[in-house]
Amino acid sequence: MNNQAFVRARCILRANKVGYRPTTEPSKACVQNLMSSRAVASTTFQHQQRFTFSSVAAQEQVLTTVEGDRRPSALEQANLDIITPGHSIFVLQKYAANGAALIRQSDFVKLCESSRPGKLKDAKVIATALKEFRRNNRFVLQKVGARAAIEGMIRSSVPNYKTVYGKPRLQAAIFVADQIIDEKTALYFATETELVDQVLSEIQQALTEMEDKGLQLKITLKEKATGDEEDDEKLLYKTLRVTEGLVNVLVKRSCRPELHMKKRAKRKYLKRLQTLAGPELSTLKLATDISLSIGGAAFAQSNIVGPYAAAWWTKGIVDESILAKIAEAESREEEVAQQAQAAVA
Repeated sequence: MNNQAFVRARCILRANKVGYRPTTEPSKACVQNLMSSRAVASTTFQHQQRFTFSSVAAQEQVLTTVEGDRRPSALEQANLDIITPGHSIFVLQKYAANGAALIRQSDFVKLCESSRPGKLKDAKVIATALKEFRRNNRFVLQKVGARAAIEGMIRSSVPNYKTVYGKPRLQAAIFVADQIIDEKTALYFATETELVDQVLSEIQQALTEMEDKGLQLKITLKEKATGDEEDDEKLLYKTLRVTEGLVNVLVKRSCRPELHMKKRAKRKYLKRLQTLAGPELSTLKLATDISLSIGGAAFAQSNIVGPYAAAWWTKGIVDESILAKIAEAESREEEVAQQAQAAVA
């Protein structure tokens, strides 16, 4: 029997003889254990603070002072006399240069809300901020930021004429739709269906205004654009492209693509995802009406209704009013084709 085992057996024997005697004074071992547990708790808290810097919400909490007052943000510290998207992005770029600090969601909302009506430059600055902050600053766009960005870009890209002709309105809506479709802006992850409907409504209103001015909306679709099309025809091609793209974005997001991703890609995707909202009935109706007015029944069926019906959560069910509208447009197109053939004969 070694020395340690002998000492342990002697202690046990002595305890059996003396018995347990309660005391109100803490022993040295108790005091040492208490001090060590406090040290471990303090170390654990420091590690937790270090790891929580990776999330934007935790950084907002860490930036608070001991008294509970929130520290002023970058734009609040700058105290700009004139607030425009250009001035705001300049301040935020200097504030967050080289990853020195993370940009607050409230500062980005202020940047978007400062956009001026009819200033296309402000809309382009918002689009630049969306791409740059995500790429260089780990900026996670939230729903409130996406709403402010889309409303700000619409406000600045639509000319502030007394009477807005349909073509400038259509160009503005196409610009905003392109930003939603582009995943580099992160609007894909945070844009609600209501905002997509707002963009589609702008497109439909612009097409109605253009048709009232005497422009022929119906175009003959080609397998590939040759580049020889007129400006109005190119604009209508872009309209079909962004309408199809908006529907596909919502369908893709609602079909949970992260379920088929690898672990690292899935974690990165879910970190930015803010909503799973897919296309509503109003979205499908707007996209179908736009497609029917430009591309015809075949395009609406294959490029709008088709992807929607193919989504697993729809179970292939499409609203009967939309199908009836496509069938009516198809029969009308056949009648026009027959009349044209009879006139040629």
